[in-house]
Amino acid sequence: MTAQIGRPIDRVEGREKVTGAARYTADHPVSDLAYAVLVQSEVAHATVTAESVAAATARAAAAPGVLYVLTPLNCPPLHVLPEDLTWDLPLERRPPLSDLTVQHVGQHLAVVVAETMQDAVAAADLMEFTYRDAPAQLSAAAVMAQPVPPDQKDGQIRHGTYRPDHFVKLDEEKLQDHRGSAVEPSGVRVAGRFTTPVNTHYPIELAATIASWDGEDLTVYDATRWITGERRALAAYLGIDEDRVRILSPLVGGAFGSKSFLWMHVVLCAVAAKEVGRPVKLVLTRGQMFTSTGHRPRTEQHVALVADDDGTLLSTEQHTVTETSTVAHFCEPVGLSARFLYHSPRMAVSHTVARINAPTPCFMRGPGEAPGLFALEVAMDELADELGVDPVALRMSNDPDTDQPTGRPWSGKHLRDCYLQGAERFGWADRPSVPRAMRRNGVQVGWGMATASYPGRRMPAGCRVTTTDDGRVRFAVATHEIGTGVRTVMTQIAADATGLPLDALSFESGDSAFADAPYSGASQTTATVGSAVDLAGRQWRQRLGCPVTSAAELRDVLAATPGLADRLSFTAVSDGPADTGPLSQSFGAHFCEVEVDEEIGRASVTRWTAVMDCGRVLNPKLATNQVMGGIIFGLGMALLEQVPFDENSGVPLGEYYVPTHADIPDFDITFIDTPDYGLDPVGVRGIGEIGTCGVPAAIANAIYHATGKRIHDLPITVESLLEAQP
Repeated sequence: MTAQIGRPIDRVEGREKVTGAARYTADHPVSDLAYAVLVQSEVAHATVTAESVAAATARAAAAPGVLYVLTPLNCPPLHVLPEDLTWDLPLERRPPLSDLTVQHVGQHLAVVVAETMQDAVAAADLMEFTYRDAPAQLSAAAVMAQPVPPDQKDGQIRHGTYRPDHFVKLDEEKLQDHRGSAVEPSGVRVAGRFTTPVNTHYPIELAATIASWDGEDLTVYDATRWITGERRALAAYLGIDEDRVRILSPLVGGAFGSKSFLWMHVVLCAVAAKEVGRPVKLVLTRGQMFTSTGHRPRTEQHVALVADDDGTLLSTEQHTVTETSTVAHFCEPVGLSARFLYHSPRMAVSHTVARINAPTPCFMRGPGEAPGLFALEVAMDELADELGVDPVALRMSNDPDTDQPTGRPWSGKHLRDCYLQGAERFGWADRPSVPRAMRRNGVQVGWGMATASYPGRRMPAGCRVTTTDDGRVRFAVATHEIGTGVRTVMTQIAADATGLPLDALSFESGDSAFADAPYSGASQTTATVGSAVDLAGRQWRQRLGCPVTSAAELRDVLAATPGLADRLSFTAVSDGPADTGPLSQSFGAHFCEVEVDEEIGRASVTRWTAVMDCGRVLNPKLATNQVMGGIIFGLGMALLEQVPFDENSGVPLGEYYVPTHADIPDFDITFIDTPDYGLDPVGVRGIGEIGTCGVPAAIANAIYHATGKRIHDLPITVESLLEAQP
């Protein structure tokens, strides 16, 4: 039978999506549905008066079609989450509507439930509050310059700064690290301050929730990428057993991190449904997504590199100040790549997090690596310029053979091949070494490059196999289809593991009742879920005991062997990778061309070459699509994206720009395609996020080559391109 892995199979749900038949969270038909609308704070820090809440509730409750108004005055008591869900994850310590204090613009203050969406919107517009304003700290600089207020509500609300030890549950990914001498050595030195703004995820599908109770059992349709984690957190907030909660999320219309965790509107939708005794649908507006479902926080990074005259790095430092909310933990792990990417006998990385009066941030595609590699890779380009060496050559000469923090070898690393193949395919040898040397059609042309890197991760997961007498084999995992082709590649893995053709089996996801799996993020889903599917498929074939190549053959075997279908229905559980042995990391190289019209301050990315080392490529069509999407994401980060807001009030202003088809360059994307069996039995590493990592730096470096201007602040705006070079 022809192997399915490695073939450019079309998405199994592709026809449904392009014909409009695909069903997302808000599309699910539920009878007797009521509609909910959020009412949010318009100030950053205050206390709402109880009198104004009561008066606003009365106005809204008297409006046509209104069924219920949920506020801090009548919200049933909600529980505080267990510490293991909040101390290093961006889940909020303070339950929603649990007091009258306001901690950020957009904080939920009420939920209006009505017979129709129009009635709910109209009633919500009637709710106005009186605020007793409190001093707001809206930036890390303000937090560090002012006295630290005392924590509130037994630490549910916290202030000041802190320095976390590690990134989320990953103890080995240290956010504070130092190796070598305390004194920086002498040599050729470059140093700079880099800043990145607030970015927001902006997925096509809005965050949406439908909550329905059947007695004490709760069913929630939600746009989420962690159905099992959401089940646990929601049950904890509500104070009910997890087995009473079922989360359904068959298709997710984009997320980029915004749907990785339980957000407060989901809890309130469940509470509202309980109070009205009917199913309730709540769909956030686009504006509410900016304050209610996470963002990439601002960073200020200070990078310093020291090398000898031959270009050998002697010291690497990357120190970051970033921000989180007063009610939850999140640290953008900006400096993780600096710990291992280039050989450096002295290394110092630190992260300081300031708690400000702003919404809770969270993962965003390429968390840490995307803003961190912007600073590190621009600094490397500056060092190459200072030394008078080629940027590719400098990186290759400092490419370490092992992971520097641990000394452990890599399970598979082909970064040098990425550099060499990328340079060859792009034509890098023809690049003039001095800036402003290329011009085309009256505009400046520049070439830039940067390294890409992202961890190869894998966690435990299960897979349920169900075999029916008609010869169908169904694989099911509580994972998610977020538009990346998970269902497709899992079907390919299952086909090769069982020996069955694609049309004899199926893969289902998006139901917390399926076998457990972690969140779909950190580029781990294919390695994690794929390992469970592969294990289940191989066990299925072993239990069958004879080869079959079609559903018809399987039906004949099942008919001849009573009880076989039951023996071919089971759950397999795959462990994570061993704690010892090689480490897994994906690598890549980006090369790009830009055109800069200096008369109007416009930069356009015209051509892009990327070579990626991500282990085995299961589906080249989907893999290429993923990397293209990641590059476009990084292009937006480099040139367009920032959330503008009033610095005095914290209120978001204006518009949020994202790339369109007119901004897309010509792509040349290829893969090393060498399996990495050190991470998982399928030989894969994640592809979803590495495409973004290094992209802003490659663009900034190309703009320098075109114009001679070093730009350290994202996004690279018209103003920064028109500004005279000092």
